[in-house]
Amino acid sequence: MLSLAQGLTRLDVSHKVDDSSGSIGRRYARTDEISIPFGVTIDFDTLKSPHSATLRERDSMGQVRIPLDVLPSVVRDLSYGKTTWTQVESTYPKFEQQENTKAT
Repeated sequence: MLSLAQGLTRLDVSHKVDDSSGSIGRRYARTDEISIPFGVTIDFDTLKSPHSATLRERDSMGQVRIPLDVLPSVVRDLSYGKTTWTQVESTYPKFEQQENTKAT
């Protein structure tokens, strides 16, 4: 989302939007290979109110849902060592990927 990118830019957080095709797992693998510590995923739930996105930490592969209005400052604080991933996980709800089940 444009406002998220603008918020990261305002806070001097280096970022890149990956709008390439492919599964989210493949995108995570690409960023893990080049040591990007945090990834933000915009999905269909982002459009629901309140607007939020998933933040993933590379080393633990932990994921949390964070409101878009505070997400840039959380990423900045993580990047500059002002907060820890443990603190973020204790503040925001963990994101558990939904299982896709079919009735048989």
